[in-house]
Amino acid sequence: MLVRLTVKDYVLIDSIELGLDPGFTVLTGETGAGKSILLGAISLILGGRSDAGSIRSGASRADIVAEFDISNLPDVCSYLEEGDLGDEDCVLRRVIDTAGRSRAWINGIPVTVKQLRTLGGLLIDIHGQHEHYSLVDSSTHSQVLDSFGHLSNAVKSVEGAWRSWQSEKTKLNQCLEQSEAIKQRTEELLETQRDLDALGFSGEEWIQTLDQHRKVSNMSELIDAANQSVHMLGDDEQNILTILTNIRSSLTRVVEIDPQVDAMLKDLEGLEIQLEELNRDLRRYAESLDFDPGLADVLDRRIAEVQRYARKYSVKPDELDELNLSVQAELKKVSSHANLEELRRAEAQTREKYFETARQLSSDRGRSSIELTQKVNDALADIAMSGVRFEARLIPKGEPGATGLEQIAFYVSTNPGAEAKLVGKVASGGELSRISLAIQSVVHQDSAVPTVIFDEVDSGVGGAVAETVGRMLKTVGRRAQVLCVTHLPQVAALGDSHWKVSKTQSKTASSTLLQKLNPKDCVDEIARMLAGEVVTEQAKAHARELINSSLS
Repeated sequence: MLVRLTVKDYVLIDSIELGLDPGFTVLTGETGAGKSILLGAISLILGGRSDAGSIRSGASRADIVAEFDISNLPDVCSYLEEGDLGDEDCVLRRVIDTAGRSRAWINGIPVTVKQLRTLGGLLIDIHGQHEHYSLVDSSTHSQVLDSFGHLSNAVKSVEGAWRSWQSEKTKLNQCLEQSEAIKQRTEELLETQRDLDALGFSGEEWIQTLDQHRKVSNMSELIDAANQSVHMLGDDEQNILTILTNIRSSLTRVVEIDPQVDAMLKDLEGLEIQLEELNRDLRRYAESLDFDPGLADVLDRRIAEVQRYARKYSVKPDELDELNLSVQAELKKVSSHANLEELRRAEAQTREKYFETARQLSSDRGRSSIELTQKVNDALADIAMSGVRFEARLIPKGEPGATGLEQIAFYVSTNPGAEAKLVGKVASGGELSRISLAIQSVVHQDSAVPTVIFDEVDSGVGGAVAETVGRMLKTVGRRAQVLCVTHLPQVAALGDSHWKVSKTQSKTASSTLLQKLNPKDCVDEIARMLAGEVVTEQAKAHARELINSSLS
């Protein structure tokens, strides 16, 4: 709710500060005192249109600040949190300079007027001549009807069903759009897999093939080297083994002369043994070498085949194994993509669920609209507006949506026999206020705007009707903070709090003042409203009677 309003240098207001209470607050004062000016300031803080002409004469700017208690307003807290505007305090500020420039802040953070207007719509609802009364905004009518019919859970169910349907619909559309691309990619992957399967490639086999190809390509050199080595070791007249044998014979002859020779003889014998083994190995190796021109052709073809597929898929030959693994993985991923028919079934099921839920909401709204229409018309009759006929209509939407299959619109006929039109198109400011009051008096909103302001709600009424209007306002004030500008003592007497608006004049300027009245001052002000300029004791007595009767 609105807990404090500070206005500086706005129209006739020099500087005022209102500390506002819960319940039903009335604002009274003589015509021209500045009550409408105060509502204009509130309209500005809610994002209304600014005008440099609204700055007090001689001042450089108008400055309006409103502080709200949002402890029980989760929607407001969510808006602040989502916008990084704080989540505990709620202070709105609007400044207008003489050039017509407007600046706005929420909790000290600069914001746009649009942001101010959005947040303001969650905090205050004005019914009267100003911009922010919700009754002319048809988008709010569904909220009113749904609240009246206690349909918030049903609305949430429809919203949930809508989101589910749209989610499945999006998946289906994406799949339809991608199906051709997926099909083409699958064919490409399968072709690659067929090629690789036919190739029968493995990294280990490729290394062996290259080694074998290198050996076959150099077979002549290998045979020559092996044969030459065998010849030099054992076949040549001056082969190494013969030379070693001669060395051993020479050393044997002198071994008895010098014992050290014996150790060298033993080393020589070991060397001979190793060379003989090497000679045998070389002979076997030489014998194993067999130049097969057919094998060379086979290896050439294999290498050419591997290289061809490597070029086809833009990889190195030794990367074909990795390519094969990646193809298998992608094929698995593609094959796991939701089946198109499954998506169609899911979309159909969620669509059916949405329409089932939405049609039930439509039925509930239909019953609620009949009841709301009757109760509002009864309330209008109570406040002397029996000639005004109210109707809550369900208007089918061109397309289904998150809020259901229809939009709600409030229609009124202000004269018997006249065609009913949208309430904002035919009703005057005073009529709108009273129609709004009638609606507010019968609707128990689950998430009502915490502060409701009524202007001109008592225009053209008096006597018992005025008291009925006042009691309606007091009833609404039990669940919301209500501020009402009134000229009727019957209404003023019912206020839980009473502020008087007055105007002072000097030779050079006029100023609007506000005063919160104590019980005695309330009697005096209501007596003035009853009697006019000359307040008699009789008027005061009547004022006390009105106040006392309001307590019953």
